[in-house]
Amino acid sequence: MKAFLALLSLWLATAAGALRADEASLAFARSGQKLTLPLRGADGRSAGPVALWAFGRRWGEPAPVKNGAVEFMAPTVRVPVVFQMAAEKDLARVLGELVVYPDRPVPWKKRTKLVAVAVPDWFDTWSEAVSLPVRKFKDPKVLDVGNWQVPEKPALLILGGKLAGKGLCVTGEHRINVLALETDWSDTNETVIRKLILSPKDMSGPLADLQSQNWPLPPLFYRRSLEVVNRQTWIAGPDHPLVEEIRSPQRGVESWRTVFSYLPWQRLLGRSEVADELFLRLLAETAKGAPGRRPLEERWLLLYPAMKDVKPDERPVLAAALTSAVVNGGREPRDREIHAYVLDLRGKIPSSADLSERIDALASIENRIGVPLPLLILGDNAILDHWKWLELDRRNHRSPRPGVLWWPDNSLPPSRESQLRLMQLFTDWNLSLGNTPREACNEDRKHEL
Repeated sequence: MKAFLALLSLWLATAAGALRADEASLAFARSGQKLTLPLRGADGRSAGPVALWAFGRRWGEPAPVKNGAVEFMAPTVRVPVVFQMAAEKDLARVLGELVVYPDRPVPWKKRTKLVAVAVPDWFDTWSEAVSLPVRKFKDPKVLDVGNWQVPEKPALLILGGKLAGKGLCVTGEHRINVLALETDWSDTNETVIRKLILSPKDMSGPLADLQSQNWPLPPLFYRRSLEVVNRQTWIAGPDHPLVEEIRSPQRGVESWRTVFSYLPWQRLLGRSEVADELFLRLLAETAKGAPGRRPLEERWLLLYPAMKDVKPDERPVLAAALTSAVVNGGREPRDREIHAYVLDLRGKIPSSADLSERIDALASIENRIGVPLPLLILGDNAILDHWKWLELDRRNHRSPRPGVLWWPDNSLPPSRESQLRLMQLFTDWNLSLGNTPREACNEDRKHEL
């Protein structure tokens, strides 16, 4: 018995790592559901009879393998249970996992319409297991037909990873909220495996009310060229957002959401109650859209450097934001034309003489700066000591004055973290960055899979 338990422990410990390489080995079902599950690679041809195991015992009778797949009747459970599919003669040989839910639907508002196109297999089986009312299509050409949409009701279009880059394009063309699943935050698809433990403090945007919660068992995920776009973080991560909304500068689509999820939800659904609740909340909040949200139309004034000196390779976010900057044009802009001021002192400043004109401009706005009309200072320079009213504590890198934001990092080009932070701030200020993700609306590849 001890030998069996030791073997079972080893099997359970190695299963998660072994399964990450092949999503086809993971499926969801509801109690009593009859289903056929494919087995991985050569295992599907040489495994012999396969059984479902959980809590140290076998559930049901072993089933024969036919054509690389096995047919099961999902066991009856009262709470979600993760079953391991293992060869009857070799328990250490894990061939897949089956997550079984009780036979009861998850709560969902009937008015909210869900449509899915080319979604991954795990979402297909999960939504059926929890009886989520989703209308599914495999061919993305259905997006051109338009009869799947009910404009007067809250609606959400769920896209798989291969169509994720079309999210903003779909939002612009069809006026519908979009959630893209199984997307990779990195342009280069680099693989960095690390643990990500979500906590209430990571929630923001439409999920910000969750910050007051206490999660005794928070979900733990394993996950791994930065484009300049208007971003709003929904779930923060240690290096970059794990769930974020990308906003388009296109007018007329500001009330529709395009949300990208970079988390492998399939690895936690059915295993973590918090993960299940959070995923449903993500679907619901995205489907609500943002009715009444104003377009990205606010304006800002760059105090230093001159707009002509802002180079995209040195200041990529600031350069993109120039599309929404006020051009002085020989006159002082009126306060109502400006939503924020920016003073960028990063990098090498040739001489204090180059700042003389800007110094006068900054002194003239002293009485205007406050929470409604903020000033962002980027970088650190001794010239800041000239303006005592800024109340900067340069030694401790603090700015106690309301309305003055100071980020003393001097690096150029800025780090990825600094760029993300600035994109988020400009989005919060309703300033357009003037870009959309690369290839998002490339007509030549519009519905290519």
